[in-house]
Amino acid sequence: MLGRKEHRPFTRGEVRRFLKRDKDERGVASTVGTIMALLVFLTFLTLFTNSYVPVWMTTNERTHMNEVMNQFGDLKGRIDNLVAMASTTGMSSLNMFAPITLGADGVPVFAIGTAGQLNFVPVNANSPQGNSTTVKLSYCLGVTSTLYNVKETGGGLIELYTSNRYYVEQWVGYENGAVLVKQRDGQITRAFPSFIVTTSGPQNNVTLSFTQVELFGKNATVTGTGTTGINIALMYLDQQQYTNLTYPAKTLTYLKPTFTFNSTYGKAWYTYLDNMLRVSLKLTSGTDYTLSWVGSDYHSIKLQMLKVVQFNHNVARMQISVGNA
Repeated sequence: MLGRKEHRPFTRGEVRRFLKRDKDERGVASTVGTIMALLVFLTFLTLFTNSYVPVWMTTNERTHMNEVMNQFGDLKGRIDNLVAMASTTGMSSLNMFAPITLGADGVPVFAIGTAGQLNFVPVNANSPQGNSTTVKLSYCLGVTSTLYNVKETGGGLIELYTSNRYYVEQWVGYENGAVLVKQRDGQITRAFPSFIVTTSGPQNNVTLSFTQVELFGKNATVTGTGTTGINIALMYLDQQQYTNLTYPAKTLTYLKPTFTFNSTYGKAWYTYLDNMLRVSLKLTSGTDYTLSWVGSDYHSIKLQMLKVVQFNHNVARMQISVGNA
């Protein structure tokens, strides 16, 4: 019969090797656990930065552009109010202020805000290639058949450019009473200018009113993500009314005012005028008006109205300053 083998006690060296192996195994387990926790954290961080942050920033930039649209609409409204007050009361001693938010908010820690650039380019009659509007007109005065020529050139542009990183890159501009928006893929008129056309009779005789807004002041550029302001003052309002006069010599049966819009928003101007005259008023191109453009970028738009019996032409000269300029 075999006897049970007696256990011998561990030697000091064997005990040390056992304890060392136990520490190594526990150290490996702690390291693997830490790595797994880091991987889980990095996975959620990557998901947040690649998915949630772009959505958040897109919302911020879209909200900012909507706010800018409202602010430019408010800017147009303030200028229109100054013109209306001067037309009604003959006084132009009131100043207006319009705030403009330059950029969009960012995401704390993960994304900086999107900066915007506000530019003010005043009227420059000696630079017809810039943003300007020219009105030409021939009319009779008194009881004579002598023709007189009128030419008024003005312009000026207030524009905000936002280099959106997540939303659509956009330019928003105010010129000649209109608020216009430009993107890489197109342009549109968001707020219409004071260009009012009404027709009467079978001949589609036209009564036309146009308020030409000229912006004066210093060139200014403000860049950042905060809010700046535009100070507005009406310097002068000139109001003229022209009517067609038919004399025995039939010198002038219709007024034929010509409008030339030189603008970086030329496509928006062309689309607006074409929709108003051809689509809304059902006027005939070549008979009631002519509308054309110069160049592939529509930079210069030319409109001539052919059957105008009365033309109300207002010229509003505005003093503009941006920020502390």
